Amino acid sequence: MELKDSLILIVDDTEANLHLLSRVLGKEGFRHIEARDGQEALDMAKEYKPDLILLDIMMPDIDGYGVIQQIKNSPELSDIPVIFLSSLTETDDKVQAFKAGGVDYITKPFQKEEALARIKTHLQIRFLQQQLNERIKILREREVELSRLNQKKDELVRTVSHDIKNPLTGIIGLVKLMKDSDQVSEDEKKQMLSVIEESGTNLLNLVREVLDRESRKVRSEELNYEEVAVFEIIERVISMNKAKSLVKNIGLDFTIQPKNIIAEVDQNKVEIAVNNLVSNALKFTPSGGKVAVHVSLKEQDVFIEVRDTGIGIPEKMLPDIFTNKDYSTTGTSGELGTGLGLDIVLLYVELHGGKISVQSQLDEGTTFVLRLPQKRKDH
Repeated sequence: MELKDSLILIVDDTEANLHLLSRVLGKEGFRHIEARDGQEALDMAKEYKPDLILLDIMMPDIDGYGVIQQIKNSPELSDIPVIFLSSLTETDDKVQAFKAGGVDYITKPFQKEEALARIKTHLQIRFLQQQLNERIKILREREVELSRLNQKKDELVRTVSHDIKNPLTGIIGLVKLMKDSDQVSEDEKKQMLSVIEESGTNLLNLVREVLDRESRKVRSEELNYEEVAVFEIIERVISMNKAKSLVKNIGLDFTIQPKNIIAEVDQNKVEIAVNNLVSNALKFTPSGGKVAVHVSLKEQDVFIEVRDTGIGIPEKMLPDIFTNKDYSTTGTSGELGTGLGLDIVLLYVELHGGKISVQSQLDEGTTFVLRLPQKRKDH
């Protein structure tokens, strides 16, 4: 923006002074408007938002000090620079003007060159300050966006790592068992290889889906609704965790009633939530135990129960089990990991307008229940 594109408000109750200043500014190409008293000056400042105000001090009703006080108290006007114009020449008068918020003080009768130099200087300062403020605003917005993206990245890494850790452990365990044991028959090896292939394929598909969603910049708080068969979601989760269940010798199965339940949900997020619960159940269930998933339809809501015969959750942990990201523990076979991923489960369930609950008894087992609306809420 050019300096001469700026708008200057001249405030003076003397017509001759207004005329003189208008002529000086007009010859320099400045746009300007005029006010003849304090109230008119305030009204025009609110209406036109000038870039600079030339303000007389000695005026009836509201003097210059009263005008600038109201300007500085107004959030929409407070950043407008004010240059005082006055015939008062005492040092105390000038000090008072600066204390009131003036950026400069021009003594009447003024010298044209001096007045123009001061006006141009303060307009330039204002424009530079506006540019600085705009850049600060942009930087703050970028900082907020970077913080959001970092948080999103951390959530993505944590989600993916949690989803694939137990299934990968199972795959590696089966490979080790096949390599090190002489007691595995050819039929058993074929079955293990089939489980490894199926688990690996499902894991790859899950990672691809998550990364594809992120590449399309779908925010974590948004849902990609589609009608999906719940049976297929649960079947994939079971398949991804089958290797781990075989290595730990844990029974893993699921039931769904009715089998043809169709739900309008974000398939990826529901799969992640259920997979977190199943992988946790396997992690905290000792060898010889059982993990079962049961799905049912009640009152237009889909209920997904994940039950295990594991070590259970201490009662003192239950109140904040879904929000404690920093809880660290070791699985029944020494599996390491930080956090249970339950905050992610809670987030995804609540985004669907659903609920999650947990019941647990030490050394007996734990049951998580997801309740999801069969249809999206805004339909």
